[in-house]
This record gives sequence, C-alpha cells and structure tokens, in this order.
Amino acid sequence: MASAISDLLLRQFSGFLSSRIGLHFPRERWPDMLRGLERAAPELGLAGAGACMQWLLASPRNRRQVEILASHLTVGETYFYREPAVFSALEDEVLPALIAARRAADRLQLRIWSAGCCTGEEPYSVAVLLSRLIPDLEQWNITLLATDINPHFLAKAMRGDYREWSFRGAPAWFREGYFAPSGAGNYALAPQVRRLASFDYLNLVDDVYPALDNNTNAMDMVLCRNVLMYFEADAMRAVLDKFRRALTDDGWLVVSPTEANATMFSGFVPVSFRDAFLYRKGEMPAALHPAMPAMQMMPAEAYALPAWARIAVPPAPTLADRDTQQAAAPAAATPLPRAQPAESAAACAETYRQALACYTQGDYAMAADVLAAAAPGDVPGLVLAARACANQGKLDEACRWCQAAVAADKFNPGLRYLLASVLAEQGQGAAAAAALKQALYLDQDFALAHFALGNLYRHLGQGATAARHFANARELLAAHPPGEPLPDAEGLTAGRLLDIIDSGESIS
Repeated sequence: MASAISDLLLRQFSGFLSSRIGLHFPRERWPDMLRGLERAAPELGLAGAGACMQWLLASPRNRRQVEILASHLTVGETYFYREPAVFSALEDEVLPALIAARRAADRLQLRIWSAGCCTGEEPYSVAVLLSRLIPDLEQWNITLLATDINPHFLAKAMRGDYREWSFRGAPAWFREGYFAPSGAGNYALAPQVRRLASFDYLNLVDDVYPALDNNTNAMDMVLCRNVLMYFEADAMRAVLDKFRRALTDDGWLVVSPTEANATMFSGFVPVSFRDAFLYRKGEMPAALHPAMPAMQMMPAEAYALPAWARIAVPPAPTLADRDTQQAAAPAAATPLPRAQPAESAAACAETYRQALACYTQGDYAMAADVLAAAAPGDVPGLVLAARACANQGKLDEACRWCQAAVAADKFNPGLRYLLASVLAEQGQGAAAAAALKQALYLDQDFALAHFALGNLYRHLGQGATAARHFANARELLAAHPPGEPLPDAEGLTAGRLLDIIDSGESIS
C-alpha cells in the first residue's frame, strides 16, 4: 500500500496529523496510518488513502473531518481501574486529602478532568471512588469532566454500558457494587454514579483551555493517561503547560507511568506513593495536609526520557452543563470591589499590562493580586480579575468582580454573559439563565448567550426551548466567517462553536 504513495506525501500528512489533530505517526507507523485512512476514505467520500491525504491537505479542515479521522486513527484500549496502583494512591491518599481540605474550608466542591477519556472507563472509575469516599455526595458540587477527540468513544461512554472485558483490571467489588446486568453479557453503571460525569468533545491541540467557556478552568486534578505517548515533544510540552494553568495551586496531574520523564514536566513535582507516583503543580510543601501521610519526592534523575518521547495532543470544548434546577443563591454579603479615584490612563494601562502578563503565563493568583492592589475601576481590569479568580476556582470572588464590571457598564451584554458563566459554574442555574436573558435583551444577536441558554435548558430537560436557542445561535453564526474569533469567547471561533452545537446535539 505504502509503495504506491510517495514518501513526501506521507511525511506531509503525518505532519498534518501531528500539528492539527495531535496524532503522531512516525515512519515506522505509516502502515497503521494508511490502514486507518483506507477505512476513513469512504466516510469522507473519497477513494483510497492517497486521495484522502491529498484532499485533506488541500482543503480547509473542519470538525467533521477531525471526527472521522479520529474515529479511525485512535485506539480505544482501556478498562476500569487500569494501573491499580494509581487508583490506590487516589483512593487512599490524594482524594481523602482533597476532600478533607474542602471540608475544613467549608467549600464542598471538587473539580476533576479526564482528558482523553476514551470510552469512559477512567472517569467512571473516579466517579466510583468519589461515591465511596464522600458519604454526603449529594451535598457536594462535583465536576467530573471527561473529554475526547473521538465522537464514537464519547457516545459509548455516555451510555455507561460495558462488556466483561472492560472489568479485567477491576476488583470484584467494583462490578458487583456499582453495575447491574443489562443483557447480552453487558453491565450498566448505576445511574447515580453515571450522572457524576459529563462528557464533551475537546481537541487538546486546537482548542482554547483553560477557559470558563469549556469548563476546563480551576481543576483540582487532571488525568491524562496513555494519551501523551502519541504526541510529538513540542505538542506535549504545549499541552502540559495548558494542564498546569488549568490546575489550581497544588493541583494534581495523573499520567501513565510510561509517559513520565523529568524533561517534559517542568512546573510539576513528582510525588511517590508506594508503587505509583503522580505530579503536583508547583513546589511541594513539607506537609500537604494532616489527612495525608508524608510522601517522598522522587528525584528527577530517576526518570529517563523514553525513546518514544515525541509528543502531541487531542480536541475541543463546550460550556459545561450545571445543575440549573437550584434556586439562585442570595447575593454575597461581601461588598463589590470599588473603583478608586481616577488614575492616569498610563497608570491604569501599566497595571493592566502587568496583570495580563501574569495571566498569560498562567500565574492567575499574581494577576488577581496585581489588580486587587490597584482596585481597578475600568472594565478590562475588572474582567481580567474575574477571569483570574475563576481560573483559581475562587468563584465567589470572580462573581463579585463580574458584578462590579456589570455595574460599571450596565449595557454591555458580554459582561452579563461572563457573569452567567461564573454563576453556572457555581451551580446557580436560575441566576445564570437570568443573566443570559439580560444579555439577550441588550443584544438579541448574541450567539454565545443563545448557545449557553441552550445548554442550560437542555440540562433541564426542556428540549424544545434548548433547540430554539441552538437554532438561533446556529443562524447567527452562519453569518460569520468560520475562522472569525467571537467576542467574549477567549479565542473560540464561529466555525468551532457551530461544530460544538452540531456535535453536542448528535452526541447527547
């Protein structure tokens, strides 16, 4: 097969897959790439791998092409409790410490992201752990986000129905306690556990994260196991940097043991747990928490860079669904940030420049501190402060900055949208919907607000109302060039949001 296609075309297409989709196919894996393309070609309306490569290299790439390629070029090899030592570390030490810390702070919230979740075994394994460790789980605000580039994997994950082979690595109690036979040798996950996870398409190479808009901000833990091994080194570094910025201070990164190396993981500290080790963001304190036993740091020289370490990454996001059935919480008693007497334009610009530099580098705490010290009264500073706080998981503070921005510019629909995003992340669905309706009152052509309301109503089970808002968003977006960035969306383009709407409706 490979002899009929030039090496030049194969190199070009391999580079295309690496840079655009995050899938690395070096020369020794070209036969695998060609076999996948032969399977993908009929779905793309093409005859054979050669024609497939030439057409994709010459035409603008869209979401459907990425999904088709991913479905034929990615491997869905996973199972529950894969790498048991990792799950023992999570169950015995890491999660109990996080839970104890949240209880001590009277902040019953956890945010976990399974990036490259495949068919769902990993996030559901975490969901079972949470149900075992948190007896009052219904009182917690749990975000368990699971993303992948392959829509077929996501569709299977959402069903929560698995064959015997998926349990080959799990302890006996796992299937017996949390699954029920569903016929034809399959087992269905208990609904109360399945509901803990939300699934979404996300391309780790292309998409913008961390961001409020796709719920990838302020994570306590990111799991990305057996994904990075498929990427080239530059792409891997870029993704790891995004993961670092997506994590809260001292947040945890969980990768496969075969993916660990000292060179790639700058900004993280390896931490040993008996037969496993994880990475933690930032400098490791001597004692993590009274609930967590002391852990030994693993020396960087203990990890040699694997020979395969050429690395890249996967797909894209949507606004996360939240429990919109909760009544809006009363307004916070803490007063809004107050603008100080007007400073010179140069001083305000310099403060904003310093804060933006910190924000861009992922130092959200410093960005927020710089802005708080200056008590910004201008809208850009207030918005940046809100986003910096939200990316740290400080949603109450983010909400107050948003409210201050709205008070400073009452007729700006984008500020109402930002406030709604924070409210939705707090679980205040009713208040979020009200803010979105106010945004649409100010600008009835605000596509992002229609999209967000569609998500809220879909989660409420009001399908007809959700479909109307999605249709409005789709019609408005069609009038924009696909590559045009949308206002108030942190880099999200009109074409990407159209893809998200279509994918969300087809996958859900």
